[in-house]
Amino acid sequence: MKMFILNGIFLLFLTDYTRSSVLPVDKCKLENSACMITAFQNAMPVFFSGLPEIGVEVLDVMELDYVEFDISGLKFTLSDGRLKGHKNATIDDVKWDTEKRRFDVIYHLDSSIKGHYTAGGSILVLPITGDGQMKLKLKNMQIHFYIEYDVEKAEDGKDHIVLKKYDFDFDVRENAHFELSNLFNGNKELSKIIHSFLNENWKQVVTEFGRPIMDATAKKFFKNINIFFEKNSLEDIAIL
Repeated sequence: MKMFILNGIFLLFLTDYTRSSVLPVDKCKLENSACMITAFQNAMPVFFSGLPEIGVEVLDVMELDYVEFDISGLKFTLSDGRLKGHKNATIDDVKWDTEKRRFDVIYHLDSSIKGHYTAGGSILVLPITGDGQMKLKLKNMQIHFYIEYDVEKAEDGKDHIVLKKYDFDFDVRENAHFELSNLFNGNKELSKIIHSFLNENWKQVVTEFGRPIMDATAKKFFKNINIFFEKNSLEDIAIL
C-alpha cells in the first residue's frame, strides 16, 4: 500500500512537471505529432479567447482589420469585420520540424464572417454594386497554416521562438452561403439574381475572391502567435 501511494505521488509530480503553466495542456516533444495534435486541440479555446496578461488579443470573435481588394474586375471593401468559429476548430495534423525550423498546423472548422461591405464591378460574369451588411457562412473550411521561425536567446537567458514568415492554404469543402444587404440600391429582383448566382457558384466565388479576407485573418494569427512566443520560452511550453 505504501509503495502504491509513493508511486501515485511520483506520477502526480511527473504529470505536473510536464504540464504547461501557460496553457491547460500537457507538454510535448515538438516533433511528437500525436501529442501535439492533442495539445493544440486543448489549447485552441483558451488561446482564441485571448490571453490579456501577455498581450494576446481575443481571436474568436475576431475583429478583422480593414480589407480592400480589386480582383478580376471586382472592387470590394470590408470594414468592421468579425470572424467567428476558431474556438471550435478541429485540429487534423501538426507537423513540427526542429531542423528546418518550421511547423505546419492543419485544421477545419465552420466559420462565419460579418461586416460592412462595398462592392462594385463584376463578380465572375455578373455586374454587381452594393453598400450594406454582409453575412458569409463557411461550412467545413480546411486551413493549412505554416510558419518558419528562428530560435534566439532572450533577456531571460532562455531560448525563445522568433517567427520569420508564414503562409497558408484554405479550402471550403462543403458550402458557402452569402447574404448581402442593399444590393443595387435595394433592387429586390437584381438582388435575388445575384444571391442565387453567388450561392450556386459558391466554390468558384470563394476560391477566386476569398483569399484577401483570409489573409487579414492569418496576419492577426501570426501577430498574436509571435506575442505568445515572445512571452514564453521553449522550456515553458515543450519538453526539450
